[in-house]
Amino acid sequence: MTHAYVHAQADPIAERRRLRLLEERYDRETFRRLALVGPLAGASCLEVGAGAGSVARRLSRAVGPAGRVVATDINLRFLDGTSASNLELWEHDILTDPLPQNAFDLVHCRALFCHLPEPEQVLTRMVGALRPGGRLLVEEADYVSCAAATRDHPHAGAFERTVAAVMAHCSAQGLFDPYLGRRLAAFVADTGLTERGSEGIVFVRSGGSGPAELFARSVELHGPELIETGRVSAADFAAMVAALGDTKFSFVDALSFAAWGRR
Repeated sequence: MTHAYVHAQADPIAERRRLRLLEERYDRETFRRLALVGPLAGASCLEVGAGAGSVARRLSRAVGPAGRVVATDINLRFLDGTSASNLELWEHDILTDPLPQNAFDLVHCRALFCHLPEPEQVLTRMVGALRPGGRLLVEEADYVSCAAATRDHPHAGAFERTVAAVMAHCSAQGLFDPYLGRRLAAFVADTGLTERGSEGIVFVRSGGSGPAELFARSVELHGPELIETGRVSAADFAAMVAALGDTKFSFVDALSFAAWGRR
């Protein structure tokens, strides 16, 4: 894996839309998982890789005026509408910039590790930021489940061939790890945290939905290179994009994995 974040050079308007779609895709399960952590009133929380800020805003409301939330990102440009008296925004590179030790009651990240060259080392640093008794919650996708659900749809085969090509390309180029989610539980176990748990949840999505648009936007970044190198035909690529916009098409989305523990 390299440290070349695949979306770093994206058009700002398009990237803001992508992050909003990512929130639409994942927030419901993230908020449910955060609720299982227990009451957060007065807590100190760290949100690593805050993106467009939906989780940071949720935590800000949960901790209340007596609590504190630190939201970090390598670039704060999409957190411009995120503000509260108990919320701090840090421009911060989790690979190189220090974190305060023994400082937080909750540390959370989502869709972060898949973009990092050494996620286990970053996880160790995040655990070090927890106070004794503090809790960790990490979430990642795993695209092993991604397949057409409407098998008789005329674009089902093209969808699956193109998905396989995109994931192989991203893995080979070190753009992100599409199969990291299944490894979260082992990562957390290796930290020595107690009261550990993990889960994987999968949804069937409809073409034309927000998650389908997110998938299409992400895949379209790689289309020209995939076609030029012969990894996928132009016809298959176009058929996949068409399927994702077709309300008669449905697909099994990536597994949403989570793992957690207590220091």
